[in-house]
Amino acid sequence: MKNQLLLYLLFISWFSFGQDAQKIISGKILFQENTIPDAHIINKNTNQGAASDDFGVFQIPVSLNDTLFVSHINLEKKEVIITKEIYVKKSITIDLQEKVNELNEITFERSTGIFYVDKQYIKPPTVNAKKLNLPYANTKVEKDTKIVSATLTSASVSLDNLIGALNGSNKRKRMLKKLTYEDKMLASIRKHYTDDFFITDLNIKQDNINVFLNYCFKKNIITLFKKDDKIKVTAILMRESKTFPQKNKTELSLLQKN
Repeated sequence: MKNQLLLYLLFISWFSFGQDAQKIISGKILFQENTIPDAHIINKNTNQGAASDDFGVFQIPVSLNDTLFVSHINLEKKEVIITKEIYVKKSITIDLQEKVNELNEITFERSTGIFYVDKQYIKPPTVNAKKLNLPYANTKVEKDTKIVSATLTSASVSLDNLIGALNGSNKRKRMLKKLTYEDKMLASIRKHYTDDFFITDLNIKQDNINVFLNYCFKKNIITLFKKDDKIKVTAILMRESKTFPQKNKTELSLLQKN
């Protein structure tokens, strides 16, 4: 009787053990009905692992109620409990979801370009034609533009000389006015871009900035600048800086524009 009882207990124990024994199940990893290779599957109860092949298929030993942890670099992680149905069928299909990444908060600040100067820290210099050593900066128009100098007793003048003098005087005044305007515009261009732009971005030495502006004069930069076409002016300056000879300002004439 005792032997029969012992055999019965052994049979129950064996049957229970057989029910909880590990089985190798086959599985498939999917994302939106597409098979996923290189997914990692780990049995958290036994620390045994597997990876899905090129067809999304894997095999792994499990017991009833084990937990499978599934991960993929581009997809959300997932945990699956081995139910009785999975355990009996020895197969499982696991659908993964797209990973959602949260971005850190971004604060947009005002950009500072090559033309921007923070007035709080940098006091803009006083710029004029004389300080920039531009041509005719020191030229002064004589206030006395009279052609004939008369005395109380007599005054005589040749008509030809008078016409020639008037034409010459007017031509000189127009030329001086034109040169003064051009010098003023070149000074405005330098002030607009700042020395740092010429030195850092264009690789022009500080002593050669005025020379370089005169070098670019014939490229119509004054007209473009007056039309507020700063993009074209910048493009011309950047292009011409590549061919500008870095010589001492005494070696390059400031009157290149003429």
